Amino acid sequence: MELSDEQLRELMALSGLVLSQTDLISTLQEVTRIAARIVPGAEAASITALQDGRPAAVAFSDEWSRELDEMQFAEREGPCLDATRTGNLFRVRDLATEGRWPAYVERAVAFGARSVVSLPLHSEGVNFGALNLYSRDPDAFTGEAVALAQVLASHAGQASQVAAAFFRHRDLAEQLREAIRSRTVIDQAIGVLMAQRKVPADDGFTLLREASQHLNVKLREVAQQVVETGELPWSRR
Repeated sequence: MELSDEQLRELMALSGLVLSQTDLISTLQEVTRIAARIVPGAEAASITALQDGRPAAVAFSDEWSRELDEMQFAEREGPCLDATRTGNLFRVRDLATEGRWPAYVERAVAFGARSVVSLPLHSEGVNFGALNLYSRDPDAFTGEAVALAQVLASHAGQASQVAAAFFRHRDLAEQLREAIRSRTVIDQAIGVLMAQRKVPADDGFTLLREASQHLNVKLREVAQQVVETGELPWSRR
């Protein structure tokens, strides 16, 4: 697999982030952002995690990928759920001709999705979720694209191990509970910014991420401040 300069730069930056990051949700969010940018064919990416047997979209590059995940949760079927439960990779070349997961497939095709790749995420031998890539084009993901996505999936698994090492008294289940709680606060903050600034959800998340990076505080802490005060603590816009 030959990587472009941009792909190498993004992977190197992600490796450094994984090793230094103790905020699991921010790291997983960055994995989805990078996946959507550098995996050939990918238009969006998300990370699904199972917590107490229930699925949740803990990170996503945009609202489209989040909705595609939520459809699977509602229908209780789909590639991301099967990848999470079985630990196997699922590659769907064209949802329009896919015979598995009929209820989900019908909704996903109507929502514009055609190609999907779902890769299991592992931490210390335990399946805890899936990295999902989506495209509006059929047969969008080549073998090389899948191989690159597997590298990113390994980074996501490593991120959970780093978080566990930092919080030595916490197991993976506790980490995921915290990640899901963080996701709820972040979603609330995005809603506040959407209402205040008349921006779409993706732009609201970008504002939170920029403030987090500029202030060097966790994304959840910035989101909590927005929810409590109604104000973004920093913005370049």
